[in-house]
Amino acid sequence: MDKNFDKTWRFIESIERASDAAEVESSLLKIAVQYGFNSVFAGIVPTARVSPEEIASRILFQRFPSEWAGRYHDRGYVFRDPIVHRLQSDRAPFDWNEAYSSCPAADDVALIKGEASEFGLRDGHVVPVSTLDGSLAAVSFGGGSADIDPEARAVLGFAASYAVGSFLHHRESRQRLLGKVSPREFDCLLWAAEGKTDWEISVILGISKPTVVKHLLSAREKLGAVTKGHAIALALRMKLLR
Repeated sequence: MDKNFDKTWRFIESIERASDAAEVESSLLKIAVQYGFNSVFAGIVPTARVSPEEIASRILFQRFPSEWAGRYHDRGYVFRDPIVHRLQSDRAPFDWNEAYSSCPAADDVALIKGEASEFGLRDGHVVPVSTLDGSLAAVSFGGGSADIDPEARAVLGFAASYAVGSFLHHRESRQRLLGKVSPREFDCLLWAAEGKTDWEISVILGISKPTVVKHLLSAREKLGAVTKGHAIALALRMKLLR
């Protein structure tokens, strides 16, 4: 394989291996730190005012200062954020300062820009990621001082789009599989993935060995696997097991 793509393959592999949002964040920040960013946030952009619970459910991943993240969510700043305002009409990548300068609500700009700066978030770049069903996700990189040239925009655009697409795919796949596999089947599959025998699993879970075999067979059928090992491999690939 062309060595010119080594960095790309390593990034893709790190995203594919990520078992949770924190690992996705770390992979993205390894790229973003080269351009002066030390924070990242990604979520599904709301198109109308929704409840705080709904806002929380739209967050994909975030690595922002915890105090700022708490204040932002507790005070409902999403509805005053010039970045979110710009995303309602612009699906091209943009810098935070572009959002601040184009926002008609001067009070909101002063509030968000001022308070974010308190936590070292003075500069940033946003990558909108459109989905095929019409929804809009966005990845926002932040830091104290950034160096955003055309090459950086292209790199961050690729990294953000790939990370969001992969994260949504694995999250949906995991939720779909969890909906198929019963809690007891999941437990048996989990212990099987740890290398436990059917008898050992029966002792751990306090059930009979034939029941363990039945649960593993059922899980295998639900996952469309031909063997127990294949079922474990599929579950690991879909991040059902971690």
